[in-house]
Amino acid sequence: MSTKPRISQGRPADALVAVVTGAARGIGQATARKLAAAGHRLVLCDIDGTALGRMADTLGPGHRYVTADVTDVQAPKLLVTEAMHHYGRLDVWVNNAGILPTGKLTDQPRSLLDHTIAVNLTALCHGSQAALTTMYEQGSGHLINIASASAVKPMAGMAVYSATKAGVLALSEALRREARPHGIHVSTVLPALIDTRLAHGIRLPCHLTPQPPTAVADAVLELLTHPTSRRYVPRWLGWLLPWTGLLPTRLLDLADDLLRTDAIGCTPLPGQRSAYEAVLDSDAGGDARPVT
Repeated sequence: MSTKPRISQGRPADALVAVVTGAARGIGQATARKLAAAGHRLVLCDIDGTALGRMADTLGPGHRYVTADVTDVQAPKLLVTEAMHHYGRLDVWVNNAGILPTGKLTDQPRSLLDHTIAVNLTALCHGSQAALTTMYEQGSGHLINIASASAVKPMAGMAVYSATKAGVLALSEALRREARPHGIHVSTVLPALIDTRLAHGIRLPCHLTPQPPTAVADAVLELLTHPTSRRYVPRWLGWLLPWTGLLPTRLLDLADDLLRTDAIGCTPLPGQRSAYEAVLDSDAGGDARPVT
């Protein structure tokens, strides 16, 4: 791991210090841009140091970035050290880095399954532990974990991904209760499919369109001023998905058949997802690269 120093020019009294993982692209990049535009100070993390550096250079002075693999157990400690050494506190931690393999479980190599769990859930546990330890000591802070709507509505062809995101939701809900006595907020953001590299080649029914990454970034900023335990993107999913568990299985299956939801993860568009899947296969072999 390596760190490139950024020039700090002081921190406004009302500015927050925020860590964002998977910050080089997609949701992480959009969130970093929104936070920086709001005057907050950032410690950004991504395994792709070149892309992260290019993005961070566009944010202006006063921020720092760290090239690190979130699956490295030392990465959260390094991020905490950067925040505390250069800014003296840690106010917000956004666990965003994640990957999305698609296809039937029986078609996926074990190395890819293990890597998905390592990036999406195990690394998030380590990041949450590091963040909350520091926040407990200072008596304030906000942990925000990016999950997925598939945590509530698991998707065929995204079995392990859905399982990891359900784990993120359960972890966040438990941590919220642990953190309450310490004055710490814990929130989960549950987006539908977002227009990032994760979505390339995924076959969506005509009634669904990917949301822009800025929609999730806006939700993160909203949580900082109006903390809640869950925030769906788009918001209307929060009025619909929690109730689906009350419906009979046969009715749910009928709705999925009519909406062709099982085709979303099981039958990606030929050729359009191959580049992303090739990166995942390579990363699972040892050169892990969280992509957001």
